[in-house]
Amino acid sequence: MVAYGTVATLSLQLAERKFPFEIGISNGRLVLLGISTSMAVASAYFLYILSTKLSGASCSYCLVSAFLSFSLFFIISKDFGFEEIQKAVVLQLCAASLVFLTLNTAYTSSPSVPSSLAEVDLPYFTTEVTTQSSPFAVSLARHLRSIGAKMYGAFWCSHCLEQKEMFGKEAAKLLDYAECFPNGYKKGTKIEKACADAAIEGFPTWIINGQVLSGEQELAELARVSGFESNEVGQPS
Repeated sequence: MVAYGTVATLSLQLAERKFPFEIGISNGRLVLLGISTSMAVASAYFLYILSTKLSGASCSYCLVSAFLSFSLFFIISKDFGFEEIQKAVVLQLCAASLVFLTLNTAYTSSPSVPSSLAEVDLPYFTTEVTTQSSPFAVSLARHLRSIGAKMYGAFWCSHCLEQKEMFGKEAAKLLDYAECFPNGYKKGTKIEKACADAAIEGFPTWIINGQVLSGEQELAELARVSGFESNEVGQPS
């Protein structure tokens, strides 16, 4: 945003023939060329990282930013004649080299982190539900269990814990909860058969009367889907 703002400001000043510090129009154009060159090189480097190191990831903002950067570079460059471009080659090469070296040094020196859960060795641990259950939450939990509704989760899943916190510690104990990785997780660990048979792809996942609900669900929504009727539906629990 700083780079785009600088280019916009200098372009407006160039149109009005007013540059700060009395640098002159010719020098101002060179400054714009240097900045646009830096932006184009940075965008090219980011696209390289996106396509090679983050394979499969998408970033519409990155693509739009790259398009704008390259467009600015070509628009500003076309206003220079051939002789002017030759004189500015050194400036462009310096700007491009400085940007590339800076970005490459920053990227290569950054600490590596696991690219996916497949590289994690995570021993199983338990978490404690601390909230108190409302009468509605307890009644709903009993109803869900009575109709065979099941919640699938994983011990490391923060959203699973938050879902249990919605019920409270008393009601959470009544839920039919399936832990998909009861022995911890490391490379090669297979998901529990019950979870695999249910084709669980994310946590938490509810299966209620054959209907699959992904992610945390409000208690009122669980009551609606399961056919639970209570005057307390919709009230804070």
